Amino acid sequence: MKTKILLIKLGALGDVLRTTSLLPAIKDKWKDSEVTLVTKQVQDIIQFLENVPGIFKTISSDSDSIAQLEKEKFDFVFNLDEDEEACSIASRMKCGELRGFYFKDGRISYTKSAKEWFDMSALGKKEPRIRGMPHNDHLKKKNRKTYQQLMSEIIGVNPRKCSPIYVLDEGQRAFATSFVKRYDIQTKDLIVGLNTGAGGRWPAKSLSIEKTRKLIEKLHSVLGVKIILFGGKSEAERNKEILTKSGGKVIDAGCDNTLKEFAALTSLCHIFVTSDSLGMHIAISLKKKVVAFFGPTSASEIELFGLDTKIISKSSCYCCYKPDCKADREYSLEEIFWATKGLLDSSLKATATIIVTAFKEPRLGETIKSILKQKIDYAYELLVVVPDKESIGLVKSYSKKYKQVKLFKDPGKGKSFALNLLFKKFNKKGGEILIFTDGDVTLGENSINEIMLAFRDSSVGCVSGRPVSSNSKNNKFGFWSHLLTDAGAHQIRKELDTQGEFFECSGYLFGFRNNGLVEKIPLDVAEDAIIPYYFWKKGYSIRYVDSARVVVKYPENFDDWIKQRNRSAKAHESLTKYAPDFPKIKSFRNEASRVFQAIKYARTPKELKWTLELISARLYMWGNVFYETRFKGKHYHDAWERIESTKV
Repeated sequence: MKTKILLIKLGALGDVLRTTSLLPAIKDKWKDSEVTLVTKQVQDIIQFLENVPGIFKTISSDSDSIAQLEKEKFDFVFNLDEDEEACSIASRMKCGELRGFYFKDGRISYTKSAKEWFDMSALGKKEPRIRGMPHNDHLKKKNRKTYQQLMSEIIGVNPRKCSPIYVLDEGQRAFATSFVKRYDIQTKDLIVGLNTGAGGRWPAKSLSIEKTRKLIEKLHSVLGVKIILFGGKSEAERNKEILTKSGGKVIDAGCDNTLKEFAALTSLCHIFVTSDSLGMHIAISLKKKVVAFFGPTSASEIELFGLDTKIISKSSCYCCYKPDCKADREYSLEEIFWATKGLLDSSLKATATIIVTAFKEPRLGETIKSILKQKIDYAYELLVVVPDKESIGLVKSYSKKYKQVKLFKDPGKGKSFALNLLFKKFNKKGGEILIFTDGDVTLGENSINEIMLAFRDSSVGCVSGRPVSSNSKNNKFGFWSHLLTDAGAHQIRKELDTQGEFFECSGYLFGFRNNGLVEKIPLDVAEDAIIPYYFWKKGYSIRYVDSARVVVKYPENFDDWIKQRNRSAKAHESLTKYAPDFPKIKSFRNEASRVFQAIKYARTPKELKWTLELISARLYMWGNVFYETRFKGKHYHDAWERIESTKV
């Protein structure tokens, strides 16, 4: 039976959005759970929250909706707002346990786990005053815990499992694409978003118009980046003045965008320079690198999840939470500029560990050469993972000539076993990007640079290259290899990449961020599927770079073909054991839906005949996989296995 959880958060949308970072932690503790979110918001905001994974449904706090909720029974009610309306709702719900804030004897009270947050809130005790400051304000300023830590303690989850996630829908992606075309934004352009206003509650959150103008001038003249100016309706006049004074050096995002449109345009930025505002929380949820400046509010409470640089006002008024705060006068323009430059530099100068896995591969030397001869723009090391004596000797000879080449002795228990040893040894210690390929392929010219370029966008977690067949199309098995790579895998990845959907990478060439997210993979699944899934679940996007090509030799006889395909299909069939919601791309159903595209690939009667034979062969393969896994219990297991006809 599902664990029913009611989460109450009625504050401003930025506050609500950062609260949704608790959802992965909730799911981690209560695996089979439904989270209903109650928020004091209008329909536009409820629609915006539909793009946050992990919410079963979002309910407005109006009386009719709450009356309907009173008819339900929840296992847990988590109320994270210490205000009367939220406490009234929480106290009216039928539940097994309430955590957070509620009404008791006509007054707002709290459960034991919420005491620390309550004490530093506006309702906390004012006495005794410390250095002339009310006691609750002193606690607030002294606090060094993030909001996620504090809220996790209230509801009883692991704060390390918190992760903000916002996923763009098809309409948002189309809106962003239209904007890119309108302003001629190119793939290699570096984009800095400026969101320097802050609405009306705390004017001191804003960077002044003059400082914003100077920042635009310096970013444009020194860094040569493209700049997009963001704002809401209350910033319309302010932004108009900034645009006029900037003389065409900045692109206007507009101030009348819907929330979903604002998020779509934020997704275009490599760096987002922002006040402590809704824009900041949207950028964080989109995994964007953020330079955030803080004046009247606490910087300590903001968790930027490793994407941050915080600029804190030097004013004694910092973190006073007063509407007339003067902390904005002490924002350092130089600090903001150099922080932005630093984050851009880290994107441009990312390091890579290129990992080649091989087992008795006669063409291993060709693979190594195809990497070494590239003019790679990034610092890198080339780690070759091999278990056999011949390959070890070859790698040692290369390592004497090239300092980038290093040997990793694999115990010979299988590829996934070797990768897990690598993750344990190199996680967060190797390159910032890990790029994997096999020792029986040839990497295309500039393929490493193309993979690395995609990682300039901090929201990208995994990148797949494009396998290209080296076989001749003049025989049946060669034609099959071209059809499956071109009309099959290439087209599928290209379509899903355009749609912003999940897809499995190619094990022949793919990369991912070495950020500690992948610590270990199961031994009975495909690494090129489970690793992208790990990143996808954390809100990262998966990208397909078809210009990053890798040339592959495919099987030349049916025995080798069915052996390779059975092994690959079984490795993907095992995924649901670890990820029940895995969006399977390699499946019989998906293949069946693309039969017509396969038939269209044929150009001659002979190719049409071969295509029909391939369809029959795939039917046989899937039937064989179904029989062996469901009736004989023969599942994929990790081991080095040679496909002989691909080695000559």
